Amino acid sequence: AVAAAAAAKDSGSKDIVEKEAGGVTPTASGKNVAVGGGGNNNADLNVILETLEKERQQKQTLLDKQRALLALEENELYRKKHTETATLLSLWKRISSHRTATVFRKPVNAREAPGYSDRIIFPMDLSLIRRMITTGMIVSYADLHERIGLICHNCVKFNGRESDYGLVTREFESFVDDTIVTAVTTASEVAAAAAAAAAAAMAQQEIENTTANASSLSTSNHS
Repeated sequence: AVAAAAAAKDSGSKDIVEKEAGGVTPTASGKNVAVGGGGNNNADLNVILETLEKERQQKQTLLDKQRALLALEENELYRKKHTETATLLSLWKRISSHRTATVFRKPVNAREAPGYSDRIIFPMDLSLIRRMITTGMIVSYADLHERIGLICHNCVKFNGRESDYGLVTREFESFVDDTIVTAVTTASEVAAAAAAAAAAAMAQQEIENTTANASSLSTSNHS
């Protein structure tokens, strides 16, 4: 009985020590004891891990976008001249319809932005870009991209990158980049599919010609 009491006392002491240590720990008696702030620590760790994962995803997204923009320069369709304006006007319309495009649709009012004409040498806006498309001054995806880039450059130069207009410009510029990358990629896929179809048709025609020639030769020999 004395030994049993001593064992129970010893077990109870270990339970108390482990409660003070914090966390959920199996005690000498075999029971799990919820102690200290272990639950809160786990919650904090989850928040940290989620934050790190979001940052990783953001960095990966930025890296992917940079790679896509670099790939544009290597794509011949990016600078290929369009003989008609329909494609570029359609792309211009899509870009101009974005929520951030509102502030770039018309020229900057000099009365609302004193000193603008002194600091900005080459003003640009979306209405002017449309006229440049219709008059043949903008004839490629690259031309359109560069002119819209000038809009963004002017806005940041005059207002500052961290200003309200600067933040709007970032979103607008990001949308423009994505839209043009998508347009060029889609055009490349369409061109590749057309080329593959043409090659297949040519190969089929060659087979048919070969078969016809062989048949004609066979008939001639029998004659």
